[in-house]
Amino acid sequence: MPAAAAKAQIVVYTPPGTIKLADNAQWTNRFEIRSESSNRVYVVSQNKAGRHWGCSCMGWIRYRHCKHLAALGIPANMKPFEALLK
Repeated sequence: MPAAAAKAQIVVYTPPGTIKLADNAQWTNRFEIRSESSNRVYVVSQNKAGRHWGCSCMGWIRYRHCKHLAALGIPANMKPFEALLK
């Protein structure tokens, strides 16, 4: 394989109006996402060490999966997943 060949990267499209947040010690690629069923705002982000994605909603906190990650096409259950945010 030629050195110039790049590995394909999956693109995750965030909803319009998404607010991107600064990284912190544990998490990167942080952004806010609004709930479709309430007025709550959740933070979706990628763990720096494990490279899995998480959400601040109770579904992810309790069960490690949620509809917010699923709606973005991001795997749950702490599976490492690399994506380019758009």
